[in-house]
Formats: sequence, C-alpha cells, structure tokens
Amino acid sequence: MRRYLVSMGIRTACFILAVVALAVLHWTVVGWALVAGAVVLPYIAVVMANAVRSPQPTPLAPVTPDHRPPQISPRRPDEEPPR
Repeated sequence: MRRYLVSMGIRTACFILAVVALAVLHWTVVGWALVAGAVVLPYIAVVMANAVRSPQPTPLAPVTPDHRPPQISPRRPDEEPPR
C-alpha cells in the first residue's frame, strides 16, 4: 500500500509540474514528458500493488474427496411419513 501511495504522490507532482511547465514556463517537451508520466504512473502503481508476494509460500497438495454420506434434510410437517 505504501508503494502505491508513493507512486500516486509522484503522479500528482508530475501533473502539477506539467501544468506549471506548460502554462507558466512554456517548456513544451518537459511539460509533455511530465504529462506522459502522470498518465503512465497509475498503471505502474496498480501492477506493483498487485505483484506482492505472499509472506509464506504454501505447498500445493492434492485435494482428497470428502467421503461422508449425504446429509438428509428433516421432513416438513405437511409431508407424509415414508412407508
């Protein structure tokens, strides 16, 4: 979660700096590079947030079927008893 928040903070800074570079300083190349960074960073942040390893690797084991008999549901009061 911390990496995602840091990445979103960098994205916000890129967006603000892009506005300053394009509108105030008229630095076209730098401004568009910052806009590209602000557009691409959310994708990178989501991929990094989802690529977290589990702390304990779990071994894969075969699944054994359950051999219990099926559970019989109780009769309703309006049903006839079995003969």
